[in-house]
Parts: sequence; C-alpha cells; structure tokens
Amino acid sequence: MELRINALRRRFRSLGIANFLVTRPSNVRYLCGFTGSNGILMVTGHDAHFITDGRYTNQAGEQVKGAGLFIYSGGASVADAFVRELKNNRDIRFRGRVGVESQFMTVEFYQTFRRAFPGSTPVETANVIEELAMVKNSGEINAIRRAVDITDRAFESVLPEIKPGVRELELSAEITYKHKRLGAEKDAFDLIVASGPRSALPHGIASSRKIRTGDLVTFDIGCIVDGYPSDMTRTVVVGKASRRQREIYRVVQEAQQLAVEGVKAGAKCAELDALARQHITRAGYGEQFTHNLGHGLGLEVHARPVLGRQSRDKLKAGMAVTVEPGVYIEGFGGVRIEDDILVTEDGAEVLNRSPKELLEL
Repeated sequence: MELRINALRRRFRSLGIANFLVTRPSNVRYLCGFTGSNGILMVTGHDAHFITDGRYTNQAGEQVKGAGLFIYSGGASVADAFVRELKNNRDIRFRGRVGVESQFMTVEFYQTFRRAFPGSTPVETANVIEELAMVKNSGEINAIRRAVDITDRAFESVLPEIKPGVRELELSAEITYKHKRLGAEKDAFDLIVASGPRSALPHGIASSRKIRTGDLVTFDIGCIVDGYPSDMTRTVVVGKASRRQREIYRVVQEAQQLAVEGVKAGAKCAELDALARQHITRAGYGEQFTHNLGHGLGLEVHARPVLGRQSRDKLKAGMAVTVEPGVYIEGFGGVRIEDDILVTEDGAEVLNRSPKELLEL
C-alpha cells in the first residue's frame, strides 16, 4: 500500500497540490486496503490518515495499511463528522492546497471542508488514482483470473437451464447462486439476462419475462474475487437461429475478433474501437452499435482505460480490459459478445474460455 501512496505523492507537484483527500470508496481501498462503506483518506507529503466511524473500528484495524487510523464521533452529518476529525485531531496535520476527487465528493462535504479550512484551497481533480491503478500487479491479475474462471463455470452450468418457459430472473438467480457456490464474494453488478426483444436493451437487467422458442438471449454476467471483477457477455438462441440472427451474430463476432487481435501494449483505445465499429458499420449496423467497445477492469468493474471513440488512452502491458461490441435492433433483439483480456507486450491474452460460436439451445 505504501508504494501506491508514494505513487500518488509523486503526482502532487504536477497537480499543484500538497495533499490529497480520497473519498471514492474503491480508491480508498486501492490505497490503504479498507473495504467498508464509510471512510476517507488524507494523504499529505509525509503521512496518510484514514478516518472512519465506530462501526468499523475492528475491521479498519485489520485492513488499513500505510495510514494512521482515526475513529470519528459526533457531527451533524457524515461530512461534518469527517471534517471535525480532520480539524480537531492534533495527530492529523496538513497545510496548503488539497486535491479532491471532483466526481466523488458531495457538495456538502466540499462546502463543509472549505468553511473549516479557509487557508487550504481544495483543487478539483479527476481520474488521478484511477490512472495510477490502470496497470495491475500479479495479485490483482490473479484475482481477475479467478473471477473470470468462476463466471465461465457459472455460465457453463446454466446453459442446460435455458429453455422456453424459464424466466430471466430465474436464470439470473441461478448464476448468482453459482458464483457464490464457486467462491465469489458477490456479483460484480446487476446481472443482465435479456431475452427476445429485450435483448436489444444493452443494459437489460433480468426481468420476469419468460423465454420463448426463437429468442436471442444475452447474458452479461460477472463476479467479484478479492475485490476484482469479471465481466463477460454471451448471446445464445433458444431453438434454431434464423438467417437474420445468424447474420447479426457473425458480424458482431467478427468485429470482436478484429478488436481482440488489435489489443497490445501501445495500442490506442480509440483505434481499437474503430476496428470493431467500422466492421459493424460496413455490414449496415453502425447505428445499432450504441456504446463504447470496452473498458478497463479494476476495483470498479468499469475502470480506466476507456475503449471508445473519444478516448485518449493507450494500452499498457498489465492492463485488464473488456472488448464487447454489440448490435441492438429495437423490436427484434440484440447480440453482444464480451471477453476479459490481459494486455501483454506483444498482444493479448483472452481470459475467458466460454465458447463464442453461436449456441442454439
């Protein structure tokens, strides 16, 4: 953890700050190890101070590394309690400009902090820690590998259950059960099981709809292991696929393969998006590919880098990313194929082993 905190400190000069206040839970976890829901981390030029409430005294004592631990009490609100501890605790000292996470600090916290510390100007920043966290170490990669393996096995186990009359929610629940039985902490997100016309919803969370013969069914599923996620999508057909379903599936599968083959250290994320998007556009479905090609995987399931048209990110060895093109046709259905990929110096390692050929069940 100390190495990560020191990496943040090395950014202070370029950011024009002397301290950094971390409020995003996943970034707090990344820097000091705390997994609870209520905590902040103040990093100064020489020290780090973690503050939480009394519910987490024992947990924080076991988890927090590289930072002093302080428990707040009182306060008119959570924000007020944190700021009171920062102000009144003599063991916590900082001066000068303070970097804050503009996307993850409430207005209340921001205003309370400014009133309490008129001499310490808050400096709004974005993606500072997220950029530090893009390249994974061996422990992080192993956790992602284990999560991917569990999701692959859960998907394999549910395939025999995909049949007419089964509700999307039943399949979603079965996958959640399998994830935990196989060793995951929890699902990585609200699982997507979208059948028939609902498969045209890129984020079609499982509903009570019953699957019918001829349906496309899209599964976007993932789990968490040691804080790190898997995120895989597969689309199947219940019964025999129609010619149009086969055509759309082929286009998406080819686009996904083109993008995967382009993944390597140094590759520009926007160019990878273009590889898949241009192929889908040439096939006549460009307007039906409505989202980015993919994203990074980290302590948040949607992390940096961004694989999209407007992205300025470049891939580096050790990054874990998704590649997930899709085509969505309202009233008909949709197809998405997604793999979790480890970026290497000379290419890509696809971590998923679930089949990508069109399955007719």
